Amino acid sequence: MIADSAEPDQLSYRPAAAAVLLLSAALMIMPVRRVVIEVNEYGLQELRVPALILVGLPVFGALMGAFLRFRGSGGRFFGIALGILIASVILMALLACWYYYSITHF
Repeated sequence: MIADSAEPDQLSYRPAAAAVLLLSAALMIMPVRRVVIEVNEYGLQELRVPALILVGLPVFGALMGAFLRFRGSGGRFFGIALGILIASVILMALLACWYYYSITHF
């Protein structure tokens, strides 16, 4: 068993990071569902950009979050989870824009 390297007075980010990661996973369900249904209906060739955004934005958010500096146990994990949460909020905004565009431009 490996002892935790954090000092006893440092803040532990692990519970907050797990909660943020669960929230971001819940926010990503709708964009993933929408793009997967449309890819099955129209094919991947027509929906290449939304599919690349759907895959690339969370990866980019996790990469940017890995460079955030949080001192304490689980600080890097919290940064990654925070980056993924921001990416999932952006994905939900893009989904709202795509939905609005599909309604207004028949």
